[in-house]
Amino acid sequence: MTKLVLSAAVSFTLAICSLAMPTLADGAIVGLMSEEDTRILEEFDAHREAAIATAMDVSDEVTTRVLRQVLASNVLSFDGGYDPSGDWRCRYIKLGGDPGLTVYGWFSCRIFDDGAGWVIQKTDGSQRSMGRLYDLPQERLLYLGAMHYAYEAPIWFGDDPARNQMAVLTRLDDGRMRLEFPAPLFESEFDILEFAP
Repeated sequence: MTKLVLSAAVSFTLAICSLAMPTLADGAIVGLMSEEDTRILEEFDAHREAAIATAMDVSDEVTTRVLRQVLASNVLSFDGGYDPSGDWRCRYIKLGGDPGLTVYGWFSCRIFDDGAGWVIQKTDGSQRSMGRLYDLPQERLLYLGAMHYAYEAPIWFGDDPARNQMAVLTRLDDGRMRLEFPAPLFESEFDILEFAP
């Protein structure tokens, strides 16, 4: 099982400071990150490992098999001209909480460049989201976004702190991507939004 390994706390703090140069974006949004946000990202590994351990204890073999498939594959770099823009199928896998593992059906997501950088948008379902991508070390991108309901207009990270979302995006060698949320807003201890072509 491939694991996302983040830098030690000091290295990660330096990485956060370097986010003034995100992927084509102007970096202003990074100034909205709180100390709590930074702490959560520094503890990404601990959140991830604890949630996966809890989820793997679930007795439902169908959902645990899906989780193993989602976590499989090797990580690739976003460098070298890779462009994730386009329409994607996406689905949430919620780890921890009650129940310990939930796999949702497929929704629609898209990634586009709005002139300031790459934007991820979940475009259907009752809960939707939108946010920007920023550079991180070790072949990952940081997502800073916000949740909104289907009847609402999209908002950005910082517009309503109660709706803020943070996640780490990785590109996989089988064409998929994983957007992993170490402190989701509702229902679970760790979320994965899987992207498939």
